[in-house]
Amino acid sequence: MRGFTLNLLLAVVWALFAGEVSTRELLIGFALGFAILALFPWALGTGEYVRRVFAGLSFLGFFLRELTAANVHVALLALRPRPELHPMIVAVPLRLRGDGALTFLAAVIGLTPGSLVLGFSPDRRVLYAHVIGAPSAESAHASILEVEERLLRVASPHPAPPEVHP
Repeated sequence: MRGFTLNLLLAVVWALFAGEVSTRELLIGFALGFAILALFPWALGTGEYVRRVFAGLSFLGFFLRELTAANVHVALLALRPRPELHPMIVAVPLRLRGDGALTFLAAVIGLTPGSLVLGFSPDRRVLYAHVIGAPSAESAHASILEVEERLLRVASPHPAPPEVHP
């Protein structure tokens, strides 16, 4: 990952320039280095790195929002005298590939209250999940696909735009 290495180098240069190699100066240097990489992504060849960092931050915000909403929803279900749980098992075909990405997807889904990953098909193309509190199997299916879509934005490389020669 060329962009991350360049970002680390800029952080160290900043800390040396500041005259103090400390965690604070390295974090400031990392943030300033990222700003430079974001301002000149195609000139420095760091466009993919910047895109993935922004996609990761977007995923983090999405996950925190979904986690909060799911916690509130499950708490309200638990407080009802006769909760309508609607337990179901859904099979979701996946586009995400790789053991690390699939493990991360399973962990994210498992952290969300009301859902539990049961496993994958032998070819790892279908995820099986147990879900409670969803109004329908289609909505549970769609919410898992949305998590996968956001992870694909972080994990999948996109081709760089064609080079323009003057």
